[in-house]
Amino acid sequence: MARYKILFVCLLTLFTDVQNLCAQQIILNGTVLESDTKLPVAGAVVKLGKVGNVTDINGKFSLIIIELKVTDTLAASFIGYLDYRLTLNNINITEPITILMQSNNQLLNQVVVSAGRYEQSVKRTTVSTEVIRPYLIQNRLTTNMDKLLDQVPSVSVVDGQINIRNGSGWTYGAGSRVMVLLDDMPFLTGDAGQVKWNFVPVENVQQVEVIKGASSVLYGSSALNGIVHFRTEMATKKPITRIHVFGGGYVQPKRNSLNWTDKFLKQYGFNAFHSFKKKNAQYAFSTNYLRDEGYRMGETENRLRFTVHTKYKLSPSINIGLNVGALFSKGGSFLFWESYEKGYTILDSQITNTQSNNLYVDPYINIFTGSFKHTLRARWMYINNDIQNADPTVNQDNSSRNIYGEYQLQRVFTDVALTFTGGLAGNSNVSNSPLFNGSNQSKNIAAFVQLDKIFFRKLFVNAGARYEHFNMNGSKESKPVFRAGANYELGKSTFIRASYGQGYRFPSIAERYIKTSVGQLNVFSNPALHSETGWNAEVGIKQGFSVGSVKGFLDVAYFFTRYQNMIDFNFGVWNATDPFKGIGFKTLNVGETQISGIDISLNSEGKIGKILIQSILGYTYTNPISLNPDYVFSTDSANLQWSFRSTRSDSSNVLKYRYKHLAKFDLQATYLKWQVGLSLRYNSFMINVDRAFVDPNLIIAKILTGVQQGRNANKNGNIILDMRASYQLTKYVKLSIAANNIFNAEVMTRPADLRPPRWVLVQFGVSF
Repeated sequence: MARYKILFVCLLTLFTDVQNLCAQQIILNGTVLESDTKLPVAGAVVKLGKVGNVTDINGKFSLIIIELKVTDTLAASFIGYLDYRLTLNNINITEPITILMQSNNQLLNQVVVSAGRYEQSVKRTTVSTEVIRPYLIQNRLTTNMDKLLDQVPSVSVVDGQINIRNGSGWTYGAGSRVMVLLDDMPFLTGDAGQVKWNFVPVENVQQVEVIKGASSVLYGSSALNGIVHFRTEMATKKPITRIHVFGGGYVQPKRNSLNWTDKFLKQYGFNAFHSFKKKNAQYAFSTNYLRDEGYRMGETENRLRFTVHTKYKLSPSINIGLNVGALFSKGGSFLFWESYEKGYTILDSQITNTQSNNLYVDPYINIFTGSFKHTLRARWMYINNDIQNADPTVNQDNSSRNIYGEYQLQRVFTDVALTFTGGLAGNSNVSNSPLFNGSNQSKNIAAFVQLDKIFFRKLFVNAGARYEHFNMNGSKESKPVFRAGANYELGKSTFIRASYGQGYRFPSIAERYIKTSVGQLNVFSNPALHSETGWNAEVGIKQGFSVGSVKGFLDVAYFFTRYQNMIDFNFGVWNATDPFKGIGFKTLNVGETQISGIDISLNSEGKIGKILIQSILGYTYTNPISLNPDYVFSTDSANLQWSFRSTRSDSSNVLKYRYKHLAKFDLQATYLKWQVGLSLRYNSFMINVDRAFVDPNLIIAKILTGVQQGRNANKNGNIILDMRASYQLTKYVKLSIAANNIFNAEVMTRPADLRPPRWVLVQFGVSF
């Protein structure tokens, strides 16, 4: 009997020990790194069985495991990387583990941040997205970013004003309907709401993301028509140095003009970039110098630009940074020609010279706490333009200060595949300028929220809202905006999507208060100008493909956009006491408009034999119309009523300064040490412009002669061909040449302005 008691006690003790062992918590620690660079992957989702967590800024994770099964698998995933999986019998859970994630370089898995304010694959976005990679920026020998954007499908830049899918036309001095970002920060000037393209650090831009359609929920006013986001390059484990020296210029145009001589009008300069990582700090420095003699009378540029980007890791969960940029420039500007025959000569020789000093300072901090990410960003931007006119009685000097702040919170709920993004944003602009009738102030504050949810691993849905409050010189208004979208993985590499988004843009200080003259023409203020509102809807499909080693995707979308109170420039007599001095343009709300169309883009990359081929193809058809052409939006001092019907040059209802057809193509081939490429752009005829420019009975057509001649010369649209080539002389040295407008075509994209003739640039580069 005693033996059985002893056996029972032993079995009871063994059972208790086993039970305690099974109930004991096991902590698995590890690190997720990139397989190539061995840099940490922050934000990766790591799971073992039913237990999961998110890596911190150092790529580290910790899993508290209570129950394990033999069938459990350790899995790690992050957008832009191949999924990682390892069975339990290959893991020593008592030791820290290192997970190496391999980057997925297929075009379909390109990573963007603009669509949802966090990294996500381009195939999963609910809106149309274009991504421009470094090879196109560098190999086209880009000196100003607006020239590169002209090559992006669905995008056109007219006189420095960017528009997507014909969301804007040409309105001198009007604010942008496209929000331009530099590393998540708005990059529009505080007074005019425009982009200073020569301030964008081309030499440091790593990727360009273009979001098509209303995006006001996440990015606020000026995102009515979409987003262009410039993401710059930061330091990696290996130091990087690039130095480029370039020179070239403009070739004689087909038709001579008084400002042209037999000399070659030069453009030359240099740029440099250097980045390195030291302990917990990352540094990136860049500089650019450009001297441009210009192709039009008086339009020259002499500039020097600096940028410094820093990032410092205070702790495993906190990093801070400071980005600083400065631009010093001097040059002349050109608005209207003297005549069609003298298309490169400025009207009345009224040259405007500007000396500009610009500075921005952007501090930020990121805090990671488990599944939470807190981001605080700030911006101080100063713009000062000292302008010297041919007419000393006209003072166009202007300066502005912009202060922007934003707090953003993100929470990832891994167990339910939900991402929450929310935040607060505030913006203050102060302008002191005779150009804008003295001192003006504008402020706005906003709160925003967006939810992104994945269902059944195939359906991605998002919805968001934003509330804006705007105050300009005591005039206040508020408005909520909403968005929603869905993306469904229909089959292998097939993704269908649908989205709806509202937009809201309040006028800039310049649009309401600008008052100036350009030669004999005047621009008048309109303090009563109202905000623009609108909405955009689209359905689309993105299909990945693979033909041999060539891979890519085809994207087709149908879009539909409505605007209320659209802002536009219109000609009239705005001062009855002195009709001649009262003639000119004023910014007005012109009523309701509609833009619909089809957008097609094809991106591919792969090898044919030993030749690497990279291509981008895009075609956009739009039907931009006025919905009420007889709506009288203003009556001028001469008691003339202004409507779309009375101000258009053509009998159709097509909106002014739009192309119905827009096509882009870029192809690059790399073989051994050689790279060659070509870019092709086509736009159809601009059906409608302001009647004032072409009606011989109106005074503007008498002052600016030849606009109709220029339109007749462009009646079949325009085709522009650019070509480029480079040769890798050594491992570190590269020689490149680029030529734009190979056929020396004469192009007029807006009245009384000819685009550049043939342009050639040679560049000598050293990279190590």
